[in-house]
Amino acid sequence: MSDKFVYQNARVKSMESTLFSSQSVGRLLDCTSTDAAFKALTDMGFGSGASVADGNFDALFGVEEARAAEFLREFNADGALDVFLAEYDFLNLKTAFKSSITGKKPTEAPNGSYEFDEIKGWLAQDAKTDVPAHFVSAVSELKSLAQSETVSPHKADCIVDKALYAYIFSTLKKSARLERRYFTIKADCANIGAFLRCKRLGLSKAYFIEGFIEGGELDFLPSIYDASLDALKEKCKRTEYGDWVIKAVDDGNLVGFEVAVDDALLKLFKDEKNDLFGIAPIVAFYLTKVTQIRVAKLAVAGIKNGVDQAKIKERMRELYA
Repeated sequence: MSDKFVYQNARVKSMESTLFSSQSVGRLLDCTSTDAAFKALTDMGFGSGASVADGNFDALFGVEEARAAEFLREFNADGALDVFLAEYDFLNLKTAFKSSITGKKPTEAPNGSYEFDEIKGWLAQDAKTDVPAHFVSAVSELKSLAQSETVSPHKADCIVDKALYAYIFSTLKKSARLERRYFTIKADCANIGAFLRCKRLGLSKAYFIEGFIEGGELDFLPSIYDASLDALKEKCKRTEYGDWVIKAVDDGNLVGFEVAVDDALLKLFKDEKNDLFGIAPIVAFYLTKVTQIRVAKLAVAGIKNGVDQAKIKERMRELYA
């Protein structure tokens, strides 16, 4: 048993007090103005130490998003967290590509393993030879797509998403039980979500298959696309996603489904956050940081738009404790 994570996990344990509590979330939800929400967030330590003008929520969220990614990079012993950092890298690849096509200033995500400008440069030249093969392949496909008469944003998203999961599943070791389960659930639920959205919009089976992510367990989804949604419920009812899918189909919206997925993904690592010899405490802390940002954004958006508090709570995710 390796002890390379013991020191890091001890550090994470000491940082738990900085996370939102149910009381702090309650205080945020009780706010009736954006001024009060901004004060509540900063009082909780959100964006602490950063120079952010009062009321500038975008800057505040940007600080916390950058810190979440920085946390991953700092705690990434021996590349154990590379697959989580890759999500930022492939997202920035999408952003850089779309910016190169539209000429618009990119709204980049925090850096993962690579700097945004480096990723942007690969689209103009070639990816370095030491870059993972799936990244090189995605860059090549995007450059080919850029030569098309009509560049499809959906096609670009499909290229990058498929490359991301191909990279993840090819990189994970057999012993990476939690990580493999985490990304399997993410792939499966991304496919379920796409299935339901495509069906709702009346899109073709070919359109759905174009974005279908390989590596999950629900490889039957393309074969039932032209059937009714009852077929989806029937095929999924014996899987761990059964109740979520049935509710999503019956309710006609994906809000509850998405909340259930996010909660389940965090729970995977949260349930083992006391294992100081693995990465579970690190990932649980990171996912909670990401969830906190999502919760804060949701609460602020609700306050700005006068959304009923009960509606906001429907979309709330579980936190760490």
